[in-house]
Amino acid sequence: MESTLDCLPCFASHALEVAKIATSDPARREEIMRRTFEFVAGMDLTATAPPAMARSIHAAVRAITGLDDPYLEIKDRSTAFALELLPRLLEAVDAHADRFEALVRLAIAGNIIDFGAQRDFDLEDAREVVLKAMDAPVDLDALRQLRHEMDKAERILYLLDNCGEAVFDKLLIELYRGKVVAVVRGGPILNDVTLREAAMSGITDLVEVVDTGDRAPGVLLDGSSPEFRERFARADLVVAKGQGNYETLSDTKRPIFFLLKVKCPVVARDTGMPLGSHLILPRNL
Repeated sequence: MESTLDCLPCFASHALEVAKIATSDPARREEIMRRTFEFVAGMDLTATAPPAMARSIHAAVRAITGLDDPYLEIKDRSTAFALELLPRLLEAVDAHADRFEALVRLAIAGNIIDFGAQRDFDLEDAREVVLKAMDAPVDLDALRQLRHEMDKAERILYLLDNCGEAVFDKLLIELYRGKVVAVVRGGPILNDVTLREAAMSGITDLVEVVDTGDRAPGVLLDGSSPEFRERFARADLVVAKGQGNYETLSDTKRPIFFLLKVKCPVVARDTGMPLGSHLILPRNL
């Protein structure tokens, strides 16, 4: 997916957010912002997916501040929060007539909670928010197609997204543990899952976990490792969570399902779906 003019204010806003998390030094914050404006001024919108810009911004943050993982505390809090919430959500999953449908809905609903921003989120309130999200409308034909494709595939790549929601992804992965390889980012970027957080979420206890070899909040194949690109090419099916993976892989020619909540007007226009939609999007199947 290409960047658009509407992405430009978001790049600046995100850079400022990261700068404030990464350093209290006004001079360094200013340097991060000036570097971001240089990136934006020189970018080719038609050739740059939004996660590619995020990769550049975070590389600048690391170089300027020396901080490798500004979101570490947020990620750990997100994972701990989701693990604490999980037993309450499992009650709803166990009560559902169709476990597969319940787990897909939970996987998509998982990123409805902003674990990092809402530090004092009450568990009972959070449970109700996710339960409500699990009842959001989804394309039931696409859901049935997803089940069919996951059942018949022998090699499934499951591309993880954020910390916290990965705890919920684990339940869907577990249904197909004999043929799933989970994929994480190649290094800390935003609040996305790396190998460290996959282990904290319990996923490494279930399936093989590999990384992309790249520090982008999505999958930019031209920056990924040869090993990952080979796995991507050989997979019978790719299941990709979240907007970052959609933004980088929406034009891929591989058989893929995107599972995401639409949080951005640009993604809403690209998918043709309203903001807030819970999507199960098949491509090349």
